[in-house]
Amino acid sequence: WMAAVMAPMDVVEATLKEIDGYVVAANINSYNQAVVGGASKAVEQAIAIFNQKGFQAQRLPVSQAFHTKIVASASKPLRKVLDRLTIAPPRIPLVANVTGEIYPTAVEGIKDLLEQQVASPVQWVKGLETLYAEGVRTFVEVGPKKALKGLVDDVLSSKPDVWSLFTNHPKN
Repeated sequence: WMAAVMAPMDVVEATLKEIDGYVVAANINSYNQAVVGGASKAVEQAIAIFNQKGFQAQRLPVSQAFHTKIVASASKPLRKVLDRLTIAPPRIPLVANVTGEIYPTAVEGIKDLLEQQVASPVQWVKGLETLYAEGVRTFVEVGPKKALKGLVDDVLSSKPDVWSLFTNHPKN
């Protein structure tokens, strides 16, 4: 299972230590929002404890606990597929979710990170900080919602020169 949690990361980390069973921060989305994933009973317990502490936590309708060791068995099959593909070094810097840093230019290093990503937490906060350090100042979410815009606003709100925009919202 997986659950979205609206709580500061220090609260998320401390609360996860209270849980009996396997549950981890699978998506570190902002300073105040994360997705936890793990064994169903442990995630259920985590939701209850977060709610008892006054934080919003709700189960996500997903088929697996992605970005956790529960799906690690998919890493090697993914690598086999990646090894059959022609992957070129990036022409522009790209941020890897598994590290939150710029992908290496070596193709084998890119494949290594993609293989690890299956069972590793998404480092969205670090990725946004890396993009800012690399000079990115405009962030545009293209799609039917504006969740990512909100994460950008939370993580980079102290930066006076950041623009975050969204398009295609169903209410506009």
